[in-house]
Amino acid sequence: MPDDLYHRDILAWSIAQAERLRRVAAGERVNDIDWENVIEEIESVGRSEARSVDSLLTQALVHALKVAAWPDHAASRKWRNEIGLFLDQARSRYSPGMAQVLDLAAMHRRARRLVLDLDMRRPPQPLPEAIDLTLAGLLDESLGADALIARLKPR
Repeated sequence: MPDDLYHRDILAWSIAQAERLRRVAAGERVNDIDWENVIEEIESVGRSEARSVDSLLTQALVHALKVAAWPDHAASRKWRNEIGLFLDQARSRYSPGMAQVLDLAAMHRRARRLVLDLDMRRPPQPLPEAIDLTLAGLLDESLGADALIARLKPR
């Protein structure tokens, strides 16, 4: 296997490495496993999945904050529907090990900043500086769009 296959064709590299690892699992001695890149790719899978969940939750928060900021906007219904979709996708991709790397406060700060930077042609309703919700609460199946929006309105 050419040394630069990892950089030239990641798919061909991953297929070749998977085959070698299967042979090792079957008891065969295999000496040409690209351990450095195999390890990096395995770690990368976890980071990628966590980033995906972070992104989906942030999008749910952005949409919920938009509804809270401009509740009578023509797109409000669309935003509400999308909140449910983003939450559902995040919940289906979430795994417990992600709790240690997902930072809900940081997601909320990013989402709030993004919403406040929008040009909606009129000022937003006040938005809370912090979120009154835990990661587990946000991921709870019983939390719907309206409940999330209610949690993001100032008290």
